[in-house]
Amino acid sequence: MVIDPGHGGDDTGAQGPSGLAEKDVTLDVAKRLKARIQSETDAEVILTRDADRTMTLDERTAIANHHRADLFVCIHANASRRGNARGAETYFLSYQANDAESRTIAAIENNTLGLEEGVQKNGNLEMVLWDLAQSAFMKESSVLAEIVQENLNDALDIANRGIKQAPFRVLMGATMPAILIEVAFITNPEEEKRLRDPAFKDKVSGAIFDSIKRFHEKYVQAHAR
Repeated sequence: MVIDPGHGGDDTGAQGPSGLAEKDVTLDVAKRLKARIQSETDAEVILTRDADRTMTLDERTAIANHHRADLFVCIHANASRRGNARGAETYFLSYQANDAESRTIAAIENNTLGLEEGVQKNGNLEMVLWDLAQSAFMKESSVLAEIVQENLNDALDIANRGIKQAPFRVLMGATMPAILIEVAFITNPEEEKRLRDPAFKDKVSGAIFDSIKRFHEKYVQAHAR
C-alpha cells in the first residue's frame, strides 16, 4: 500500500494558531502508520515522501499507480475559519462534492501549489476522466472510508463528522481504493495541541491501521473467496 503524507517542502499546508504546520503533522502520522503496519503485518508500505520535500499532487498518485498499490491513503489535517471546528473527516473521490464545506476543503487542498485554477481551466472533461478511473474502486473506497471514520471516532472520542465525497485531485486517477483522511482540525487550538502529542498521533495511526486490517479481512478476503 502507499501512504501519502500531505503537503511538504515549500507547501506547508494549513497552520495552527501556535504555528504547527500541517506538513509536519502528516509526515509524523504517516511514519507512525507505516511502522505499525510493518511491525504487525508482512505488507509492503511505501511513503510518497519520507522527508520534508515538495511534491505535486499528480506525482503522489503516480507513485501509487507505479507500485500497483492495493490501497492509497492520503493523510491531512483539516482547517476551518470556525475556531471550534473539531473531529476527523474521511473522504473518497467524487466529481461533485456532497456539500459546500467539502467543496471548499477540496479547493484548498487542490490549490496547494497553485493547482486549483489549472484544474478549472483544463475543463470538466479531464476531471470526469480522472473520476472514471477511480469509479471502478468507488465501492471499496467508500467501505474503507466508513471503517476509518468509525474507528477514528471511537478511538479518539471525537465528533462524528461522517464520510464525505469531494473532487480531490490527489485521488483522481488512482487505480486502487483511495481515501483522504483529515485527522483533526489543526486550526482549532485544542486539536492543534493534541496534534503535537505523540500519544495522540499514535492513537490516530493505530485507528487507521486497525481500519486497514479490518477492511482487508472483511472486504478484500471475503470478495476473494
